[in-house]
Amino acid sequence: MSKIMNVTEDEAVKRALEGNAIILGGVEVHVRFVRYKGDPGIRVDYTPPFGPDDCPDWMEDINNRLAGLCRSTVMNMNDHARKRLLALTEQDAGKDRMIYRLYVTSRIEDDGSHDTQVHDVVDPEFERIDRGIVGRAAAVRREVERVLGLK
Repeated sequence: MSKIMNVTEDEAVKRALEGNAIILGGVEVHVRFVRYKGDPGIRVDYTPPFGPDDCPDWMEDINNRLAGLCRSTVMNMNDHARKRLLALTEQDAGKDRMIYRLYVTSRIEDDGSHDTQVHDVVDPEFERIDRGIVGRAAAVRREVERVLGLK
C-alpha cells in the first residue's frame, strides 16, 4: 500500500484549488504481534493515513470517527479469523503490518463542484485469513458514503 503525505491546511486548500485531490480524513489499522506476560497477542493501532504524529487538528474529529467505525465493524472478526490473524502477525516477528486503510478525498472540479470519494484498501493476506473482511469493509464504505450524501 502506498504512503500518503501530510500537508498543512493552507497547502491542502492550495492543492484543492489547483484541482488535486486532498484527504479529508482517514484511518489505517495496524497490527503487531506482542507478548504480554508470556502470552501471545495482537496489538491493534488506529492511526491517520500519514502517521500518528502528523494529524492536522482540523482532521482529528473525522479520523477519530472513522477509527471508531473501523474498530466496531472491520475488526469485528470471529474467533477463527482472530487466531489466523495472530498467526499472521507472529510470522511478521513483531513488525508492524497495515491491514486496512480507509480515507476520504475531495477534489474541486473545473466547474467548481466537489468530487468526494471514499477509498479503502485491504491487505491481501488479511483478506485471505478473514473472508468476512470484504463484506465488512464494503459496509463501512457504504456507511461513510451515506453520511457524506454520496450514495
